[in-house]
Amino acid sequence: MNTDTEPTSGLSEAIESIRRVRSTLAAVIEGIPGFKFRRPNDLSAELGLDPKLAWNLGRCIEESDPLAAAQFLPGPTGIQKFLSAAIRRNVPQNLANAVRAASVEFNDVVRRQAGTRKNFNILVSGNSSRTRISADVEHRRRAFEGNSYIWGVHAQTIFRSNIVMPSEDSDRWDLATIRGMVDFCCLRANVAWRITLPVSVDADRIFHHDVRREPIDPKVSPRESILPLMLDYCTQPVPKFRAVRGAFGQEEYEFVSSSVGLESRITCVTGEVLRRVEPRYRNDVYDDFCMTFPIRTPANTLVFDLVIHRDIFDSTQGFRAQLYSDLFAGGPGLYYEESDQLPMREQIEYLGRGSDVFVTPDIPGYDRMIQHTMERCGCDDRDYDAYRVRIDYPPIATQLMIRRPLPSQPR
Repeated sequence: MNTDTEPTSGLSEAIESIRRVRSTLAAVIEGIPGFKFRRPNDLSAELGLDPKLAWNLGRCIEESDPLAAAQFLPGPTGIQKFLSAAIRRNVPQNLANAVRAASVEFNDVVRRQAGTRKNFNILVSGNSSRTRISADVEHRRRAFEGNSYIWGVHAQTIFRSNIVMPSEDSDRWDLATIRGMVDFCCLRANVAWRITLPVSVDADRIFHHDVRREPIDPKVSPRESILPLMLDYCTQPVPKFRAVRGAFGQEEYEFVSSSVGLESRITCVTGEVLRRVEPRYRNDVYDDFCMTFPIRTPANTLVFDLVIHRDIFDSTQGFRAQLYSDLFAGGPGLYYEESDQLPMREQIEYLGRGSDVFVTPDIPGYDRMIQHTMERCGCDDRDYDAYRVRIDYPPIATQLMIRRPLPSQPR
């Protein structure tokens, strides 16, 4: 999905209006006798303007992208204060009148296209190539705060690491998967929260549960724990869960806490190995290699790592990260249309090889966690390439995917 599309015809009018306001503002600043504009603070010192108003004016005329400049364009009150100060410095009246006319035209465009200035700023920031990244993070941060209140939970970090290994069956691969939440807190009493275990879904949207599973932690017994916890990396005492039935009949696991706030804070990590998970080569029911991360928990940070043996594919290049909305898609078959894909500026990053590449302040002890898992599986970390997607304030309810086409079976 290309998120850098050309502005729609509706935004063309807004762009022209913003350009006219910017050009008339620049003409007034140039028309101040004896004044040379170098940086926004100069306007505050020269005209006695409020520093914030001066900074917005300076950024507005400096920004080359009109949609980005709109974020800094002052409202009618700010424009009037600026013009009054400029006129006191003997700026020609015709220059001031040009700003007023352009500002009235701009405000009319705002009302017709967005209703309010706040909605207009959201509209243009979502279509600006220069401010899109910072706007995305800011709006996701606000959504994180709102979702924390609505759902009554949040976590500092949610993470997943999928280690793709050669299998005894040369046409398939094995998977070691580590999943966790760091500093998960309940914000309301008796809030239940669920976690799921991995499954395989083929191109016909059929779930495959018949893979052999083994806990990574040898201290975990299925008789004592319904989840394959990695005990050394979990909060002590170990969080308790109960098995429940999911909306589509699958088994899920529910954590229930009676305390709230920091007293309820836990870190929970699960880890298991799945054997002969999916084919290495394209067939009738598997056409691509796809790792998924369903995002359901409000969190400050998401970390999704793919660690893959160098011999699984001829080349490990070509992985791409995609984010999909689950509002009208997903479900039991993980079926998505192209229109369900959401813009995502974060890119998949190649980390390198070796367990030391996993060190991150987002997940305490993460490199040891990976090293322990690879040793447990008999893997040499020098044979594995590591890739990462990291997102601040990941939006819910969405599905993050790392994928690439499967190669054809060698003759």
